[in-house]
Order: sequence, then C-alpha cells, then structure tokens
Amino acid sequence: MAIDESRTILVVGGTGTQGGRVARELLKHGHRVRVLTRSPESAAAKAIAAQGAELIRGDMADAASLEAAMENVSAIFSVQYADPYDQTVEPRNAANMVQAARKAGVGQVVHTSVAGSNLFPRWDKYPYLTQTWENKYAIEELIRQGGFRYWTILHPCWFMENFLPPLAAFMAPELNGGVLFGTLKGDTPLKLNSGEDTARFARAAFEDPAKFHGQDINIASDELSMTEIAQTLSRALNKKVIFESVSAEETRKRGMLEGTVYFMEWLESVPGYGFDIQETKQYGVELISFSEWAEASKERFVSSIGG
Repeated sequence: MAIDESRTILVVGGTGTQGGRVARELLKHGHRVRVLTRSPESAAAKAIAAQGAELIRGDMADAASLEAAMENVSAIFSVQYADPYDQTVEPRNAANMVQAARKAGVGQVVHTSVAGSNLFPRWDKYPYLTQTWENKYAIEELIRQGGFRYWTILHPCWFMENFLPPLAAFMAPELNGGVLFGTLKGDTPLKLNSGEDTARFARAAFEDPAKFHGQDINIASDELSMTEIAQTLSRALNKKVIFESVSAEETRKRGMLEGTVYFMEWLESVPGYGFDIQETKQYGVELISFSEWAEASKERFVSSIGG
C-alpha cells in the first residue's frame, strides 16, 4: 500500500520501549512521525529525532499540551504508562488523550494494551491484578467508543525484552548469574512476542486501516515454557541458563515485583493467556521466534549475563 507522506502519526511513548520501536518502524518505512515527549532534550528523544521524527513537548497529564501535540495529526499510536504504585495514573492519562484526539479530529488510534484484558469473568484472587485489567479494559473501551473512524487494540504477551536490561532488573533479576526463576511450573506454556512484533502490527494497521479496524489482536510469535526459554538462551549465548520454580514468598525475596508474582499465578490458571497462537499468525504480519530473537540480541546480552 502506498504511503501517504502528508499524514502525520503521533506516537505516544515514542521514547519508551514499545513506542520507540513503533516510531522507528514507521520512520523506516517512510511515515511522517511526531513523538510526544516530556523531555525533548533527553538522549532517547534526540536519538529518535536523529532518525527523522519530529519532537513535541507534552505530558499525558496535561490536556492542553496534548491538544497542541495533536494539531494536524491524522493517527495516533497509544501506549499508556502504568504506574505500579498509583493505578489511577494510566486511565486518567488515557482519558486525556482520547478527549484531545476527539477534539483534534484524529481519525485513527492504534492502542497497545495487554493480553488477557478482554477475558471475562475476571480472575479476582488479587485486587491489584484485577484493577490492572479493569484499567486496561476501561481504556480500551474509551477508544472503542471514542468515535474514531478506525481503531485497533493490540494485546501483546510476555515481552522477550523482559530478559534484557533494563527490564531484566526486575523481571529476571538473577539472569546475570545464569538463573531464571519464578512461581511458574517448568512446563507451563508462556506466549512471547518481541517489541518488533508489536511495531510491525502497528505499522500494518496504519497502512491498512480498514483491514485492521475494529480488531482486538492478541500478539504472540512463540510459545515456550520457562525451562525451554532457559534452554534456548543457553544455546544462543553458549552459557548455561537454568530455570528454578520457587514459592511466591521466595520469588519476592529474590527481587521479583509483587505484580509479576501475581501475574505468574494467573498464568498457571490461564495457560497461554487463553488464546491460540494461530490467531496472531492469521494476519500475515512478519513475526520473530524466541530463538531468532535471542540470536539477534546476543550483543545486548553481553552486559547482563556475559559474553
């Protein structure tokens, strides 16, 4: 499909993990990209600007700054910051974005949420986890009901980048010693996707809005147990990596975030996030397996688990 070079896509979170990958993917394929950032002077902002993005200062908590950022914008990529210590931040910021986008006449929103947010009834063992999903779903509903000509909701799974810095510091805190651990059983299936997978889906939706309109898309490019993940890393990095299944109490003591401990328990109750990986493959978007990703990420692992 031909690229409309006059069309500006605003990337929210364009200096972060997901938004940054989407911005780079769009730029690489000739799209005009504007990145919303609170700190245009930051290294991450300057790096994306060097690749051709327009930077605009703004804050999701400041509705007025969002209105200025959306001037002459035809589409938005939305990823919302979830504050683990204040669950009111994410839905409040998203509401500001939707309100500003409607006021600006934005025609398309591609929003990334999380796999499992649209599964009901809720698994209500932990109020924190229940509220997290309720927030995600409420934001999705704001977009679905926002009056946009086109909307798409992406539902990524366990990010492969969780095994790399900076995320590994609290998602895999002992990987530098060759150990993965958690409450998951060693053979529990875990669906994975890379940030690049999410970026490719976002670009596909921007390039063919009608095809992807009204779609809730679960994104997964591979499905492995934590034992298999450890084995894959061992082969790719030529360094022994093992997985240890331990109690929730031990997992917390060893540095895992409380919310991740809850989430691992949920994954035992809803193996594989509750969907078939063929759902993702039916869209024809290029995906990368975990072994391919690990091989391609060797250099980035050097600082975390050695060469």
